[in-house]
Amino acid sequence: MEEYLYVCNTSSDNLSVIDLNKFSEECKISLEASQMDRVGPHGICKYGDKLLIANNYSNSISIIDRYKKQEIESHFIGMHCNDAVVYEDKAYVICGESNYVVEFNLLTNKIDEELPCGNLPHSIEINKQKKLMIVSNFENDSLTLIDLENKKNIQEIKVGAYPTKAVFSVDGNHIIICESNLGADVRGNISIISLKGFKQINKVMVGKYPVDMFVNSAYTFVSNFGEGTVSIVDINYCNEVKKINIGGMPRGVIKIGDFIYVGDNYNNLLIRVDIKRENKKVISIGGEPNGMTYI
Repeated sequence: MEEYLYVCNTSSDNLSVIDLNKFSEECKISLEASQMDRVGPHGICKYGDKLLIANNYSNSISIIDRYKKQEIESHFIGMHCNDAVVYEDKAYVICGESNYVVEFNLLTNKIDEELPCGNLPHSIEINKQKKLMIVSNFENDSLTLIDLENKKNIQEIKVGAYPTKAVFSVDGNHIIICESNLGADVRGNISIISLKGFKQINKVMVGKYPVDMFVNSAYTFVSNFGEGTVSIVDINYCNEVKKINIGGMPRGVIKIGDFIYVGDNYNNLLIRVDIKRENKKVISIGGEPNGMTYI
C-alpha cells in the first residue's frame, strides 16, 4: 500500500513527496511564482484527491494534483497566507497581514466572504461534527472561534503568549493550544480549554518555543523549535511523559504508526523517529520544511 507524506518547503518554493514505505523523497513538486519572485508554501491540507497549499509570499493558494504531481491552479487570496482548511467546497485561508479568514469558493474560484480574526493568525482548523472553526492569533494571544452555520457568531478566547497552533481534541470537547512564549527566556506550554465556557482546565509545560503539534486521542506530540526536541504529552493525565532530542530547529511534526516525522527548519531535513526506541533516520528535503500532511 502506497503511503505518502507531503511537506511544504517554504524557502525553496516546492513540496517534497515522501514515500513512507521507502522513507525517501520520490520527487519535488514546484510551485509557479507568477508575478512574484517567491511563493513560500507554508500550510497544507487535503482537498479530495488534491492538495491545497497556503503560500506566504505570493499571497495565494495553490491546488496540486496528487496523481500528476503538479500544480494545476493558483488563486490570489490576500496578504501572507499562513494556513488553510477545506469545508464543503470552500477553502478557509488565514491572512497574516490583513487579519482575516478568507472564504474562497472552490467551485466558482471567487472570494465569498472575509471573516475577522485576531492579529497575525497562524493556524486554522475545523471541527466538522460541531461545525466550528478555530484560529490561533499569534500577535494578540488569542483564539478566534467561528460558528460555520452562523458566521456572525464569532468569539475571541484569551490564551497564553504567542499561540502558534490550536486544534480540537479527538472527542471534539476541548481545544488544545500550543503557547510558544516565543522570544521569552521561558519554556512554552500546551493548554487545554473546554468548549463549555471556554475555561482553561489544564496547562503542561513543554520545551522552548513550541511551534507545532500533532494530537491523537491519548497524546500530543510537540515540536520545540528553540531547543531541538519533541515533547510527548499525555493529554488525559496532563503531563509530559517523554522528550526526544531531535537537533536543529524542529517545525512541522506528525505521527504515523510507530514513528514521528519532524521537519528540521534549520538543516532542511526530514527526521523519522521510532517513538519507543528513539532511533532516527534522516533524509534531505527542501528549504525550511513547514506544514505537512499524510495520505
